[in-house]
Amino acid sequence: MNSSIIEIHEFSTGIRSQQTADGGWVSLGFTGQYMNATIVHIPDAVEISIANREFAVAEGASSDQPAIIGRVLGIGEDTWSVIAIVTRGRDEKGRSASMYRYFITQGLEKDGFQNLRAILAWWETQVTPLKFNPFDIQELGNPYICDINTLTFALITPREIDKNDDKPVLISPAEQLNLQSINTLASKKYNANKNGQAISWAFNVEALEKPERFLVIQAASDRAYQILQKAIISAPKVLAPVLTDEEALKSAIRGLMNSSQVKPENIKIIADALANKQITSAYWHTLFDGQGAKTAIAQKIYSPQMVRLITLRAVVIPETMLEFLGWLNIKPGQKPDENQTVSLEFQNSIRRNLPQDKLANSIKSILPELLKQSSIITPESIRWLLKSNDGAWAACYQEFINDILYDLKLIVNSLKDKTIIPSDFCKCDPQTWESLNNSKKFIYSSHSHHKQEEYASFAKLFESLQEYPLSAYFYQVSQGIVPKKIFERLPNSDNNYVLDFIGLRLNREVTFLEEIIYYLFYWRYIVPIQFVIILSISLSFLSFTGGVLLERRLHSSNNGGAASTTHTHSGSGNNPTSPTTGSNTSSTGTSNSGNWRLKASQQFNTTRKAVAQIITNINQEERKQYGNNLNQISNPPKIIKTIQFVLKVENVDYDKAPSNEKDKMDFLDAIYEYQKNNFSEPKNWNGIITSKGATAKKLEADVRNELGLPSMQTDSP
Repeated sequence: MNSSIIEIHEFSTGIRSQQTADGGWVSLGFTGQYMNATIVHIPDAVEISIANREFAVAEGASSDQPAIIGRVLGIGEDTWSVIAIVTRGRDEKGRSASMYRYFITQGLEKDGFQNLRAILAWWETQVTPLKFNPFDIQELGNPYICDINTLTFALITPREIDKNDDKPVLISPAEQLNLQSINTLASKKYNANKNGQAISWAFNVEALEKPERFLVIQAASDRAYQILQKAIISAPKVLAPVLTDEEALKSAIRGLMNSSQVKPENIKIIADALANKQITSAYWHTLFDGQGAKTAIAQKIYSPQMVRLITLRAVVIPETMLEFLGWLNIKPGQKPDENQTVSLEFQNSIRRNLPQDKLANSIKSILPELLKQSSIITPESIRWLLKSNDGAWAACYQEFINDILYDLKLIVNSLKDKTIIPSDFCKCDPQTWESLNNSKKFIYSSHSHHKQEEYASFAKLFESLQEYPLSAYFYQVSQGIVPKKIFERLPNSDNNYVLDFIGLRLNREVTFLEEIIYYLFYWRYIVPIQFVIILSISLSFLSFTGGVLLERRLHSSNNGGAASTTHTHSGSGNNPTSPTTGSNTSSTGTSNSGNWRLKASQQFNTTRKAVAQIITNINQEERKQYGNNLNQISNPPKIIKTIQFVLKVENVDYDKAPSNEKDKMDFLDAIYEYQKNNFSEPKNWNGIITSKGATAKKLEADVRNELGLPSMQTDSP
């Protein structure tokens, strides 16, 4: 192609149109798509600028003569020169609306000749003015071919500008500058003050939605001049901080978003700016929104440029992390989609040159949202950020863990010193620990059963990260107990049921079958060696060694100060008690008390003791009846299954009932129904089984019957 030739594409506002009798047209509504286009794909830089309302005149405010807007958009090879012809249109009811016809060509200049100037000269020499016309049908892929050497250019009226004024140059209608003069003035303004805006101007406009986004504006009327003057003065502006090269920052952002090949110098500019405390979050937002970040989020624009831009924004502005995860639609456990792959590739290319503390801040900023159990911020999504091999945030993993530990130590130390932690002392957002701080004296009490259930999400997060001490810490805080599978992964957990971590007492979950073993050894009866052998075979899935369960109840309560390692509790005594705590007194709740479930739940340990006693009684009876015939003696799991069969609650996992509220309540409801069916007095309907009560005796009798043992008689509750 001849070096003086440029291709000019066009596209227009999409409407459903109807031709009028006089040859004109009316709009029947917008389609949401462009029409009469010669280009297959509207360039991202152009589409984003339009979406950001940078070409928008106030609706209905354009005069009968078209308003014309010119802009240079994009960067590098993705630079576009754009002219918009804005025409007043009407709908079928006579209401006015602004219609746009865009003419674009790629690049800033051709052979040293500015492309905006060329488009203007070409447009002005058309025999029929090319304004918005829905019936001017264009052929896709068939642009206008323009030879710059054949163009005729209007004379340019010279005009001076104030080089120190960063506000738009507003021209009154009395000056009568032509389009070429307006374009030249905008170029001069751009070269003079370098305020970060590319060449941009508006001609013959009544009002603009964003006048601050232009270098030169010519008002269509005196009234328009006054309106625009007020709008320019009152337009919000976030000033560049002192000692900051705004143009360099904008150029670095554009360079990073528009190229898959990351230049280290661009990353260095961003990293240096992050170290500048004068640069506010509001200023960063202005820079990113200027490149289309806000629009990309709102309209779900997923070009590679926008994916890189939104990823970079999440790194730079921590509070945007929530939007980043939601917009990118992170679904852990699934193979990354195309957009997520672009983001990971970009993260991998920038992470080595970014400060780890800034990356950690992005993660820590979303922890308060994790407490709220947001559908966007989940333990899995944070794990995706921290554990993706190519992810930027993987570089800050240890920094993140260290900051969590630091804050938890602050909390326990403040408890010892009886002080209040200043919010600026914490590494994490103070909201993260607000609930924990307010309840710390209860949480850290060895006799308290206080729970902060919202921290269960933290327990799951650190479990997924395999940070088991932190996971155990938050399980204890949120559930009052540490699951066995987590506890057993802690240092020094062998043969221990209680440990210390950062001053918090961690209590291991004790399974029901472990309690049975304890009772068989220590509750009233001395178990023959034959039965120990049976238990060893039947319960081989338990990691049981001599003295383990005794030690569970013989430890001493040591509430030492904060520590960064896990400590064990141990002790001795002559009167071992049950592995769980609870009153042995019977409840006298009635069926119409309205709170029997609460009482039954509170005395669930009492019920579990009674069930364990039933198992012990039945085993003793079977040994008397069958002697050393081990095949005839029922093992504890079989008896438990029989109890569940009698209570008609076979689907409950009784072993997990203490820590699973649903299983617990299902079991208690079954007891309540069993009492209603077997006892006429409502005072006996309370969902509780006591060791010597009527429910226990009746239940044991029914279980004996199912097992073929002699029955028992029931008496008073």
